[in-house]
Amino acid sequence: MRVLKQLRHRLGRTALGPIVVLWGFGYALVDIVAFLLGRSAPGSNLVSSMPMFALGVGQTLMLDWLRQTVLPRRGLLRWALLGIAVATATTIQGLFDLYWLRFLSIALFPQWQEWALVIDIQRLFTVLLLYLWTFCLALTLLWAARANARFEASAARAASAEAAAAKAESAALRLQLNPHFLFNTLNSISSLVYLDRKSEAEEMIDRLCEFLRASLSADPMADVPLAQEIDSIDAYLGIESARFGDRLDIAIDVAAGAADVQVPNFILQPLVENAIKHGVARAKGPATLEVAAAREGDSIRLCVFNGPAVDPSAADLEDGHARRSTGIGLANIRQRLANRYGDAASLETEAGPDGYRAVIRLPFQAAREASTS
Repeated sequence: MRVLKQLRHRLGRTALGPIVVLWGFGYALVDIVAFLLGRSAPGSNLVSSMPMFALGVGQTLMLDWLRQTVLPRRGLLRWALLGIAVATATTIQGLFDLYWLRFLSIALFPQWQEWALVIDIQRLFTVLLLYLWTFCLALTLLWAARANARFEASAARAASAEAAAAKAESAALRLQLNPHFLFNTLNSISSLVYLDRKSEAEEMIDRLCEFLRASLSADPMADVPLAQEIDSIDAYLGIESARFGDRLDIAIDVAAGAADVQVPNFILQPLVENAIKHGVARAKGPATLEVAAAREGDSIRLCVFNGPAVDPSAADLEDGHARRSTGIGLANIRQRLANRYGDAASLETEAGPDGYRAVIRLPFQAAREASTS
């Protein structure tokens, strides 16, 4: 047991640890989805994915090595070369995935041939998008882990490093996108393609690309105009509205004069995700999701509401009402607000008979000053 603990501790301090966890989680999730879709027996897809798992881990280590030692430290050339390297690794991983499963369907699993032998543009695009996301997420997590390690080391040498560590935490928060959302979206796209609803599938792909572009291109440490934050939320909800159809009614209301106010990047996204996951997805029948922003005295009030109320026995609870979810979560939003504004900002949650409401209040004057700096 002691040897295993030491091995786990050492792996956790290297690039290999998070990479193995990320790729292992991805292929385990694919195995579960394949079983639920009736494509393979439990575990068979996971075992057959071991060569792809090894290739993915190896390519991620190679990309991380290139980024750390070979590529230029700064400038557009660095990002262009890294983009080419990631695209090449994605293509290799995707083609190996498709043709490895095709080989297995011919040699060992003839029951797989119904889907494994079909390599069309929709399947190729879905596989490449999934692997592109995995490589980008792996490199992002490694970057965040190294940044966090550097800040922790500096904290031991100087008292001022505590503030720097909090800053690094905020950067990591911004980059933690929900993998369940991505897999649900790709599964929805796959279902639309299977049902020959290609125009809807193309629209959903466009919305996903728009959301990923907004999520990954912005500076995670910078404040952004509220209008930009709302655009990201709108892209995300466009994907979810395609998933839930007419059952989900969305309303976004930004009062006059509030659109240009600077807010912490991605501060609303976790609240909207929670509203979908713990409210809309669990509601029986039609559901409403509202996002509103308005000035309230010397503050800006940002509100996310979802209704109707969900049975408490089926929902998470917090403070007697709704419990903080895992992942980014409400606690992390409060921490980000405390790091940025101190006691001048707050997050309040309330579960009522009509639904669940989360309200963020930011100092209006501070936001206005940030917009002109």
